[in-house]
Amino acid sequence: MEINEKFLYHIWDQRHLLPELFTVSGKPVKIIYQGQYNTSNGPDFRHAVINVGGETLQGDVEIHQKTYDWTAHQHQEDFAYNQTILHVVLEHKGNSAFTVREDAQEIEILELKNQIDGNIAKLFQDYTSNPDLQSYGLCDFGELSSDEQLIILLRENSWERFLRKGNRFNAELQFSSFDQLLYTGFMEAMGYDKNKFNTLSIAYHYPWELLTKWRQEGMDAITLAAIWLNYSGLPYQKSKLLSAELKADLEKAFELQTWSIDKAKLQWNLFRIRPANHPLRRLLQAAYVITPLADKGFLSTLLPAFEKAELSKMNKFIRSLYDVLTPRPSNYREIGQPGLNLILTLTGNIILPIVYLYAAKVNNPTLQNKTGEMYIRFPHLNENYITKFMRNELALPKRSSIFNSYAQQQGLMNLYYKYCNYHLCELCLAERQKLLQNM
Repeated sequence: MEINEKFLYHIWDQRHLLPELFTVSGKPVKIIYQGQYNTSNGPDFRHAVINVGGETLQGDVEIHQKTYDWTAHQHQEDFAYNQTILHVVLEHKGNSAFTVREDAQEIEILELKNQIDGNIAKLFQDYTSNPDLQSYGLCDFGELSSDEQLIILLRENSWERFLRKGNRFNAELQFSSFDQLLYTGFMEAMGYDKNKFNTLSIAYHYPWELLTKWRQEGMDAITLAAIWLNYSGLPYQKSKLLSAELKADLEKAFELQTWSIDKAKLQWNLFRIRPANHPLRRLLQAAYVITPLADKGFLSTLLPAFEKAELSKMNKFIRSLYDVLTPRPSNYREIGQPGLNLILTLTGNIILPIVYLYAAKVNNPTLQNKTGEMYIRFPHLNENYITKFMRNELALPKRSSIFNSYAQQQGLMNLYYKYCNYHLCELCLAERQKLLQNM
């Protein structure tokens, strides 16, 4: 049985594995959180939490068919893979029981060959023996469902995706705090797809606890921006995006501060970046957002907006969050502010599931139920390539009135990552039928 790499992603993501797993070196493996499928450059799954040999690790997971694919793809020379904690392969061939990263650290190898659930092995046999299941034609999903059924199916998939995000954040809490989760989520969003790995790396290098300490010692926004820019390696001194006054103030702030002179080897993607989305501007904006939040705490600053929110006035709630997350630097107009769409994306993907998790942790059912209802009522965002693909693939363009909320968009995203991305049409339709029978 020759399983392709995309199908391996599905096996890992849905945990179609034996209850007891062991690495090539013989260490037991317990998957606490399998990670988030990565649609950009870098490892296949991000933010995984895995116990290997009794030690709980947090980081990334890379998946290959063969162990030597790591070298064939030159990951051993790519610092972007230095957060990888487990190398998952279908088949291991080689003398070493470990994979070596660019930073010379050894990581364990998990061979799936004899550790895949038997049912998924049968499913793949059906998948490979039936060309119709691998076709790229329009899907029957939409045509087989009435509007009422489709709304229910999307709602169930949307809620599943929402809870999966919560599970991810809950797993990360073993190494983190609610403030750090919100901070890293914000910084990742500020990098967009092209540079989110770099902005996320900055958040990990300068954790929330450290920033709050520096803030208590007198650090201001321009100083934080100067520290970040020095670390990032972005040549702001020669940039035409910044005024001579701002450049001089950044240099002066960096020279006077005593907190950090660290530099990193970050590789920025600046090709065809619009000036408004340039990482120079994004890091400056982020510094002016984060600095005042460090006074009271990220979560503590956001919670009053949730407590005061009226479910019938979601636009007012969104405006209150927007005001908190978009302070305008009074001295430097060229810095600008994060856009409304970014704040909406951050709220839907990060803030809502984290506040929902927080409410569960502190046993506040009122806040938890309110946050869940906010998720259902949250307005739809601009379409991305996945939602556009899904609407066309499921033959749904004529039923656009159904997709009027963020939650329904998330339902489409869940279907894509769970089934469509792997062309698991038979399994998708079977799950659909099962769900409709239980309605």
